Amino acid sequence: MKIREVKTAFKIADVEFVPNNTKLNFRYLKNLKDENNKKLPQSILRENVARVYLIVVNGEIKKIGGSQAEGGIKQTLEIYRDGGIGGRPSIRSFGIWYFLYSTMLQKHKTEFYMIFQPNFKADVKGLFGYNRVTNASYSYKILENCCMNDYLNQSNRKFPDWNIQEQAGDWPSEVKMKHSDLLKKSLKRKQGKGRKEVSQ
Repeated sequence: MKIREVKTAFKIADVEFVPNNTKLNFRYLKNLKDENNKKLPQSILRENVARVYLIVVNGEIKKIGGSQAEGGIKQTLEIYRDGGIGGRPSIRSFGIWYFLYSTMLQKHKTEFYMIFQPNFKADVKGLFGYNRVTNASYSYKILENCCMNDYLNQSNRKFPDWNIQEQAGDWPSEVKMKHSDLLKKSLKRKQGKGRKEVSQ
């Protein structure tokens, strides 16, 4: 599906290749505007609202993901800068970074888009009655599921190419091999650090 068909998303960043480096650069837009062309504050990138991100390559939606973690959309996307290669990332985090990195090597235009559901005031049950909550929110999964259902309805029930888990598919062998190598290196670093600590 083309990003131009989506009515609720707005662009937040371009992905840039950094020569001689496996870490990608995310160039966030300075003038953010929502889907209705209304100006948004930069703080929306750090707000803890229910949010969905779209990874778009050459105008095509490649991945739909979501989060409600602390730090906003910027923190959500941070793992895709380098795939967590300094630690022990999940194959999903590493795999999406690998796809991103590969598209950048091929000089494809790659962008991030965002959809969010604003927080709201609500009366929420406590132990003795209702409490007034001024910053309530939906679970991001509701938002993500609605976006995915819309996508599936427009694509003959086919998931975006990079939504591997949702497809119940398997990661490409190259991704699995490189991820396995990364975990082995991480384990060696950890074991080496442990030996140094014991010897001190």
